[in-house]
Amino acid sequence: MKAVDGAKLKEVVKILNAAVYEVEGEGDVAFLENKIKVVGVSVEKIAEAFVAAINGLDEDVAGVLPDDVIDFYNDIIKEDEEPEPEEKPTKAAKKEPAAKKDPATKKEPVELSVFGHKKGSQAAKLDELLAPGKYISLEDLVKQSGRSTLGVKSHIKHLCEARKLTIQEKDGTYRYVKNPTAK
Repeated sequence: MKAVDGAKLKEVVKILNAAVYEVEGEGDVAFLENKIKVVGVSVEKIAEAFVAAINGLDEDVAGVLPDDVIDFYNDIIKEDEEPEPEEKPTKAAKKEPAAKKDPATKKEPVELSVFGHKKGSQAAKLDELLAPGKYISLEDLVKQSGRSTLGVKSHIKHLCEARKLTIQEKDGTYRYVKNPTAK
């Protein structure tokens, strides 16, 4: 897990601890049965508890979390497995085999997916599943990528916002649209 802004984490945990959602016939229900403790606890432990709490939520419940909570969760999670490329690869660069080791840096270049995520990551697997432009259910995206429902939705949101891709959602299925102007 990347280094987390402790003040922002505590702010988001406070929101999550107080957040409720409406259940028909029952009224408001808290997202968390047990509040996340922040007093006298290290930022690392709070972050671990926060991620565990979000991952432990039912799919339906996770979908209605407050936006601030979802955005912060996305920021923590995506940094772990989705390094941002320094520049977009050109079409020619995508067709080339992986670059050779650069003797100056002695680092192996990272091979990226079609949408710019590290090959072998869950994000890259989601990219592969969405890239053909065919409808695929949320359930299939979860099963085939190994990511949680919230993780899949977060990745789709990331693709739309950060990568400026068009992904349509219809009746619980998703489809990448290569050229949204052509119908």
